Formats: sequence, structure tokens, C-alpha cells
Amino acid sequence: MNNFKRWFKVLYIFVPISLGQRFVDGSSDWSFLTSSLAIIPLAALIARSTDELSKHLGPSLGGLINVTFGNATELIISTFAILKGLIRVVKAAIAGSIITNLLLVLGMSLFFGGMNHQKQKFNHLMAVTNGSMLTLAIVGMIVPAIFYYASPNIRTVVLGRFSIGVGGTLFFTYLASLYFTQVTHRKYCATDKQEKERIKWGLARSVITLLISTVLIAFESEQLVSAIDQVEEHLGISGVFIGIIIIPLISNVAENTTAVLMARKGKIDLSLNMIFGSSIQVALFIVPLMIFFSHIVGNPMNVLFSPFELSAIGFGALTANTIYLQGEANWFEGVQLIAAYIIIALAFFFAY
Repeated sequence: MNNFKRWFKVLYIFVPISLGQRFVDGSSDWSFLTSSLAIIPLAALIARSTDELSKHLGPSLGGLINVTFGNATELIISTFAILKGLIRVVKAAIAGSIITNLLLVLGMSLFFGGMNHQKQKFNHLMAVTNGSMLTLAIVGMIVPAIFYYASPNIRTVVLGRFSIGVGGTLFFTYLASLYFTQVTHRKYCATDKQEKERIKWGLARSVITLLISTVLIAFESEQLVSAIDQVEEHLGISGVFIGIIIIPLISNVAENTTAVLMARKGKIDLSLNMIFGSSIQVALFIVPLMIFFSHIVGNPMNVLFSPFELSAIGFGALTANTIYLQGEANWFEGVQLIAAYIIIALAFFFAY
């Protein structure tokens, strides 16, 4: 873990470099690269400060803070992409985040955890809860596409009222899931993380660090999004590929690394809660927020994802749920998930 922390600290050098690049040429290929590298340690800093803040606030409120800021970096990047009118990048980033979690991160967690533990058993209640929530989330993303292509009536409203209705339903379900896991069934959903942890940062330091890192990520995200068109033109990398592969990797590297390390230590329930919780949050929280926000700012985003994105999401969810609901897994199942992610990544690279 200390080695990863050192690498994150080394990447802090790209924060001033990228901010300086902003005044030289804020939309160049180099600007995209430096801002991407700068986001990695800042995302890790948000995760650390959020974790420390949650210790001060107690289990219930602390858990709510953790899940709220769990995908803060993706939320900020998506916000600036919508303001720039890059709706295709936002949708790709949403799909990519789910695919990355359910295939790559889950695969690496099962692989590295399985190398140290021959069988990894899961909390049954959390497996059923997360599995059903994930299924609902995927249904909320797939059903609009099915009806869009099958019903002329849906085609006329899918860009407006239908998208808002789906978003509202998903958001309400997300709030209900928080109440279930954080209040009514908290003791049944407990994982290793809910053991008493030592507070290392004071309350003031936690809040100030969270605010500063969030502001810096906002600057870096705006710069990254502004450079996407240049990267597409000069390097031939499509915005869809950037959204579905690159953005999820850089925005969640700290959380994903933690999930893998927890699995390696034998805390597989904690690892799986992070992985599935993040995917559920993207589908039930970020998607509705982006739909509402996009309509407010005049760049409406609908709930219609491309067939490629939906196929990849559906495959990832089906595979992950099949393994999760078994109640146990081994390292070879991790290898299979990683292989599936690589194949999908290659498909998106050559398809766009």
C-alpha cells in the first residue's frame, strides 16, 4: 500500500505543470496528458479526506459522506463535459465506469485475493442486495433503448419527459438503497471497514483538504474536457474511447487500487461493496443527476445509450452477478473477467 501512496505523491508534480499548461495552451494534447495525470493523485486525496471526515461524523453520516463522494471526480468531469456539449463522452464515461468496475477491478480483486486465499466467500445479504440493485440499474439503462427502437411514441419523448422520468425513478431507488444499507439494515450489511478506525486527520484538515482537492479537480477536469477535441483530431483517439476507457481509469484509480488491496488482504466483502457500490452509484445517482443538470443548462442528455455500450454493460453486469451470487470465487474467475475487459476495450478502440 505504501508503494502506491508514493506513486500517487510523485504524480502531484503534474498539478502545477498542468495548471501552467492551462495558460500556455489549455486545449493541446500535452494539456490533456498533464491534466489526466494530475487528476489521479487529486482523486486519491478526495478519497483520503472523505474517509477521514467520515470517521469524525460517525457511522451513519460518515457512510453517507463516503457514498456521496465516492464518484466525485467522475461527476465533476461529466459536469464540464455536459457544459461543453460532449454528451457522447459523458455517456461513454458512465458506461465505461460500470464496465471497468465490474470486469477489470472485480477481476483484479478476485485474482489477487485468490492468489492468497483459495476460496473467497461473500456476505449473502449484501450479494443479493447489490446484485438486485445492479440489475435494476442496468434495466433502467437498457429498457429505454429497447422501447426507443420498438415504439414510435417513445421516440418522440425519449429526449425529454421519458428521460427525466427514468432519471427520477433511478434517483429515488438510490435514496431508498442508502436508507436500507445505512439505517434499517446497517448491522446486516456491515463489512470489515466498519471496525473502529484510528483518526489520523483533524476535522478542520479533513474539510479543508476535501474542499481544496475538489476545486483543483474542477480546474483539471475543465482542462481535460477542453482538450478532448484536439486529442481526437491529432491522435485519432475517439471521444467515446476516451470516455469509456481513459476517464474511468484515471478518475477512480485510488478507489480501485484500494478495492484490489482489500481483496488481497482477505477483506473480500469490503472490496466487493466498493466495486458494486460504485457501479450502482454511477447508474442510480450520477445518471439521474446528469440528466437533470443537462436539461437545466440547455444541453439535454437522454437515457439512450448506444447498442455497443449497452451490450458491454449488460455483459459485464450478467457476468459479475453470476459470480457474486455464487457466494464464493477463485483467482481464475478473476482472470476471465480481466480478459473480457481487454476484449471490450480493444473492440471500442477499433470501433470508433
